[in-house]
Amino acid sequence: MSEKRSDLSRTEWSLMNICWKKGTASAREVYEETLREKKRGYQTVKTMLDRLVIKRYLAREKFGPIWLYKPAVSRSQVLAREIDSFVSTVLDNTFAPLFARLAEKENLSHEDIEALKKLIGEYEEDE
Repeated sequence: MSEKRSDLSRTEWSLMNICWKKGTASAREVYEETLREKKRGYQTVKTMLDRLVIKRYLAREKFGPIWLYKPAVSRSQVLAREIDSFVSTVLDNTFAPLFARLAEKENLSHEDIEALKKLIGEYEEDE
């Protein structure tokens, strides 16, 4: 994702998560999925999906009378950019506060802890 895309709002993240999960979906399918978290109008969701197309996060294609939306960029690419931005802007390029917060969370699973240990071990090997 070398080209700069506009940041996503909280609601746009929600819509993108639905699209990443579904792969390809109509506006109606995305709208119905959003109702699980918050009541929104169908036209509001459709407008937001179209804005995500303009921002180049989604692509759309006509299928008969409906538009189908699909991610134009992977979730991992967007997450990597957002994490890099957060670490640079908020944490001043230091990772310790992030790891400290993760360690404080009570709902950190055994698998999460093992994954973090593995990452640290791989980093130490590269040094």
